[in-house]
Amino acid sequence: MSIFRSRPSKNSNNSSSPVPSTSSGTSSQPPNSLPTTQKPSSSLIANSFRRLQPQLRPFRPLVFSRWSSPSIPHSGWACEDFMVGVGMMIIQPSTNKMVILYDHSRPGCFFLPRGRKDVGETLQEAVLREAYEESGFKVEFLPLYKINRQPTPPAQRAAGLKPDTEPIYMTARNWGPKVRQGKVVDNGGEYFVSWFIGQIPENPVHHKGVGMPDEQGYQSFLVTFNHGLNIINSEERPVVQYALNVYGQHTSLVEEIALLEASGAEEMTGSEGPILAEAAASGSGSGG
Repeated sequence: MSIFRSRPSKNSNNSSSPVPSTSSGTSSQPPNSLPTTQKPSSSLIANSFRRLQPQLRPFRPLVFSRWSSPSIPHSGWACEDFMVGVGMMIIQPSTNKMVILYDHSRPGCFFLPRGRKDVGETLQEAVLREAYEESGFKVEFLPLYKINRQPTPPAQRAAGLKPDTEPIYMTARNWGPKVRQGKVVDNGGEYFVSWFIGQIPENPVHHKGVGMPDEQGYQSFLVTFNHGLNIINSEERPVVQYALNVYGQHTSLVEEIALLEASGAEEMTGSEGPILAEAAASGSGSGG
């Protein structure tokens, strides 16, 4: 259950000076207590982050790859103002199909499994749970060759680039204020979702009734990649597009490695070989 704090009244006694007055020789503060401080204003916080921007230059968004949105200004959010979520693109490698969900309570709504992580869960635990609850399939992560910004541990770098199960995409959206009985109970916030790629076997077992009460109207479909891309909602379409790009590059690279191993034309180092050296140097080791 969510607990929201109402905004302090403008006439609150806590809006006085943060330093107790000593003009009368006595202090209103209890013994051994810290002085009451003012709540920092939103403008003060915004100005603090603006100081991180290059001085005397207006913010100009950076353009990254064609898969990503432009950059945003340096920002920060308190835990009461954001939610952490996870989502998954589920692929059936044996058929080159994907799992897509349909919500019968919202006609025309096709989507991927997604939801908030619970307290104490890791992102990986949360996404496997959400995928199972919403799709009805027991899903495993699909390790993929891909470029990401997470550094490889020093002890593993000598082996070269390996398939990994790190998130492939990140989305952010905001939600607006919620009002109940004329009172603001939620000021709104940001929702950050990390997207993973999972897999199911050729003949998966589908489990019914494993979702939350409001998810009982969800129905899972196995569809071709093109079909799924055409019917997925517009918000999640970029996730599917990038997931298919990553998966396509991975399968091509696996086929190329297999051909090299079979022909003996290239001496392999570890299980990847020199063809991955450039990718490993430019991608997985570049994290901060």
